[in-house]
Amino acid sequence: MSSQDPTEPTETDVRKEARQWLVRLLDSPTDAQRERFERWRKADAAHDEAFRKVEAVWRATGKPGERLAAREADELAVYLDAMDRLKGQRGTLRRLTALCLALALLLAGGIWLERPGLFQNMLADFKTERGERRLVNLPDGSTALLDADSALAEEYRDGERRVRLMRGAAFFDVVSSPVPFVVAASGGEVRVLGTRFDVHLLDDGGLVTLERGRVAVRSGRAADDAVLEAGQQVRFGPAGVGPVTRVDLEEALAWRNGRLVFYRARLAEVVREIERYRRGRIVIATTELAGELVTGSLSLADTDAALNSLQASVGFRMNTVAGRLTVIGP
Repeated sequence: MSSQDPTEPTETDVRKEARQWLVRLLDSPTDAQRERFERWRKADAAHDEAFRKVEAVWRATGKPGERLAAREADELAVYLDAMDRLKGQRGTLRRLTALCLALALLLAGGIWLERPGLFQNMLADFKTERGERRLVNLPDGSTALLDADSALAEEYRDGERRVRLMRGAAFFDVVSSPVPFVVAASGGEVRVLGTRFDVHLLDDGGLVTLERGRVAVRSGRAADDAVLEAGQQVRFGPAGVGPVTRVDLEEALAWRNGRLVFYRARLAEVVREIERYRRGRIVIATTELAGELVTGSLSLADTDAALNSLQASVGFRMNTVAGRLTVIGP
């Protein structure tokens, strides 16, 4: 009976090497890296076969996503974002396999209603479900309190403590350090050394509220950068950073205690916050109604009561289908 040489790479080892090479080649490789890859591939027929199989999985996953996105651009924009990020992240094959399965489920119908954040969750290091709040510990000792239906990716690297808020909201308590702490979100960045602040994603960008210390808020347009003092708030996004305003911190951060307090906020933004605390989806039928300005204070513990309170204030009609899809109309 023969036994394998323990120094000889196993089939699993070769497949792992092939996956690693695929990731490198998808991430703008240098000429030297390409040459090393070709030497590795030609060194053994098993290397070539393994790489072909791994590459085939990648192609089979990417094409359905592109075709679906052409038809469902709004709902599936996150899928293409996921594909882009997967090209340079660890665990590529495992995550690609999960994406294939999730895509099949999406085609079957239920994901858009029950798990619209599924693809982002696959890329996140920390996440919360509908109605759940969770305190997570980061590698440097800082913490992040995630609001309901939120997703956070950890991207720490040499010389920078970095996280990416992919969905929802998070309150950060950052330990002091000479190494900058950066929150990337919705086309902008919040950069600090040590402080307590909140980042909230909106439809068109994000909102930063500072409880203690100082933070710098940046966008793609450097001329719009802003520095916040305690008790201040600013909106940001791909279009730039808005004007800094002073806020009531107890009201602005009320979600930490299960309440939603808002003043002249768009109905769409308020509904989006309520949606993260209930099953299914809420759809506003018209852009005019979505843009209605509302003021109030609602408990997030009873989302039916919260919607009924909004309905009484604004006067819209509301229909729920099978307990999963709520349509708000004029």
